[in-house]
Amino acid sequence: MISWLQINLQKHFRFLFIILLAGVIFAFVFTIGAAPGIGDGRNRPTNLSYFGNKLNTEAEREEFFNGAFYSALLQFGGAQINQDQLNQYAFNRGAALHLADLHNVPGPTAEQMTEHIQTLGMFLGADGQFSREAYASFRDETRVTGRISEGSLAQIMADDYRVNRVYEALSKPGFVLESEVLDDLVADQTKWTVNVATFDFADFEPEIDTSEEKLEAFFAANNFRYTSPARRVISYIEFKALDYLEAISVVEKDLKNYFARNASKYTKTVAAAPAEESAEGETETSAEPTTEPATFEEAKSQVTFDFKMEQALTVAQARAEELALAFIEADNGSGSDSLDRDRLEAIVDSKGYEARQTTAFARNEVPIGLSWSQNLVALSYQLSTGQIYSQPAVEGTSTLVLYLQDENPEFIPHFNTARNRVIEDYSQEESRRLRTVHGEELAASLKATSGTDAFKTEAEAKGLTVAEFADFTRREPAEGLDTNVLYSITDLDEGDVSDASIREENGTIIHVTGKIVPEVSSDDEEYESRMTQLKANYERYAVAQYISKLSNAELLRSGLASN
Repeated sequence: MISWLQINLQKHFRFLFIILLAGVIFAFVFTIGAAPGIGDGRNRPTNLSYFGNKLNTEAEREEFFNGAFYSALLQFGGAQINQDQLNQYAFNRGAALHLADLHNVPGPTAEQMTEHIQTLGMFLGADGQFSREAYASFRDETRVTGRISEGSLAQIMADDYRVNRVYEALSKPGFVLESEVLDDLVADQTKWTVNVATFDFADFEPEIDTSEEKLEAFFAANNFRYTSPARRVISYIEFKALDYLEAISVVEKDLKNYFARNASKYTKTVAAAPAEESAEGETETSAEPTTEPATFEEAKSQVTFDFKMEQALTVAQARAEELALAFIEADNGSGSDSLDRDRLEAIVDSKGYEARQTTAFARNEVPIGLSWSQNLVALSYQLSTGQIYSQPAVEGTSTLVLYLQDENPEFIPHFNTARNRVIEDYSQEESRRLRTVHGEELAASLKATSGTDAFKTEAEAKGLTVAEFADFTRREPAEGLDTNVLYSITDLDEGDVSDASIREENGTIIHVTGKIVPEVSSDDEEYESRMTQLKANYERYAVAQYISKLSNAELLRSGLASN
């Protein structure tokens, strides 16, 4: 049976690589602050919008970036991408969706989604094939945790399908010059010898000025980070099937009919026959217990409970629908005025039901003490002053009717309230800045050296560890060499020293001590295959460049980025 996920999920899209490739031409500094790594938010406009996506509140920003997060998660199959890549991915995905809307690109049919589900990255096993175990695990975890509703996940996948169609429509054959093919072959075959100086930030503890003046200035520029989101208090009337269970009467005929329809649910375990001793005096291994279909009499107790529960669920839903209908009739009879809370509560009381209230909760939270799914949370936030009550919502063995009790709007807390978080955030940003400054200072001192020995001496004197890697190429890198080095030295010549490359816990500075550039021509045996490969890459890059430029222009227009 094809479940909701099989119908609504999408494969590991080809456009993911294209979007991330576009990151190399993205040259703006984000100021929205919607997620870590997007800047400090100075001069932030009061009405932020990106291709129609509102990004003013924490909830709006979270919805935008969560969509990109789950999209990348399902497509990458759990592979790690950093925050900068996710930010880039989110904005480019938004730009592509804008194009899909602009040109009325249709969403997928159920058949189209079903065809793609078995190649979705999250569900691929170690052999690269669809794994039923991975699929079942993801499905179960999604239902249990309730971190994202089935409807939201389905919408994300439907949007991704449309984005994929946009990239396919924009793709055109790439044009590659002979010189570009030769340059790529040279880059592959160039032989390098380098010294890699590594410095560790484990003991780097810069003094950070956390004076009140600095903290308050940081808070003023970033107060949207500390905005307390809007929270709602929801009143709910819960109709539990268990409450109606005892009132359900049963007759033998109904039970037998129910059993006949659901016979596959009822089984019994049959113990293995006892082991017997063989003629040679050895005890033979006994067989494993087996599972066999149960008879009606054997399963009657469970059948009775299941039948009564099914009937009780129907009764609970009917009671909820009756109450919701009473709300609708009262609402229609109220003329132009919306049905207010007092009248709702009067209807609830008149029918003898009890309305309970949740604790205040935000759009991305679950009420304290309740195990509500994200479907109920989402339903709670669909209510408005013009429609404060919901239709019946089934949740497990209960059916609920909700209405809006109260709402606390979002607000920016006083600096003193957020002070501890401000200190932590400011310290982290300042630490990152000082690490960069420290790396730049180290690189400057090493660039001032002359020769291999001087580079090593100066690097070691400053506490750096120097390792030599000799006679390697991009195609055949040296053992133990970080492959990122291969791309950071491309434009360096023999004797050059690179800028510092900063990571979370360490940094590197590279000294090129040897560079042997080969002679290549169009007669090279790899020339034609490399030409074909570069044409395909150019096709992808051209689309990525177009989408990235579109995204950059919108970020500038909306004030989310600066030149």
